[in-house]
Amino acid sequence: MVKRLRATAGTGGERAPDSEASGSATLAGAVYRRLRDDIISGRLEPGSWLKLEALRQRYQIGMSPIREALSRLSSDSFVVASENRGFRVAELSRDDLADLTEARVVIECAALRQAIAQGDERWEMGIVTAHYRLSKIDAELKERAGELMDVWEEANGRFHDALVAACASRWVRHFRGLLYDQSKRYRQFSLLRSAALRAIQDEHARLMEATLAREADEAATLLESHMRATARYVMNNIPEQPPPREA
Repeated sequence: MVKRLRATAGTGGERAPDSEASGSATLAGAVYRRLRDDIISGRLEPGSWLKLEALRQRYQIGMSPIREALSRLSSDSFVVASENRGFRVAELSRDDLADLTEARVVIECAALRQAIAQGDERWEMGIVTAHYRLSKIDAELKERAGELMDVWEEANGRFHDALVAACASRWVRHFRGLLYDQSKRYRQFSLLRSAALRAIQDEHARLMEATLAREADEAATLLESHMRATARYVMNNIPEQPPPREA
């Protein structure tokens, strides 16, 4: 399993004998991505305690990379560190979703405006390609929702990534990506309780058209409306207050 984690970490080749520290960081990065994916998907439930030994067995990896990954996840607010009690998966709540949505509106719309101002033909082609793939899946989703849900989520993410790909600010892109993943966690939680998705094909099409037309105000307005409508839809499946958890 350790070999598998090393293989999925994107090192691009075998590790040199004198790169032990680099190898440890690579393993921590691989565990971080797997833990984050398990949290976002709901495989690790909100509020659940993350026991180090259980994680070691789950991922078949040593304690040091797990601790590093948990520390990083805590910094990204996917995990909460409790003094003398260890780590637990961050809870979900309506208040947090509302706050997250407000932050996402600010950052994502800023990223889109920058991309519209700076994007070139290659950026435009990326948007068209990503939207085409997403629309093809949208057309089949109603009949094959259970089979295509993960594929749709990936295509949806690629479309939203493509919209802001020309944004030149590294910090805006960083925080935009983090907020997107946090909101994806809420969507995944909602889908586990209700298999239905909002009909958003027209919203995506209008957003693409306004973006390609370089109508920044219209595109930002459509994007904000799109994010807020999804948040309201997801809100119905989120508890008002997280349930109490025992260590």
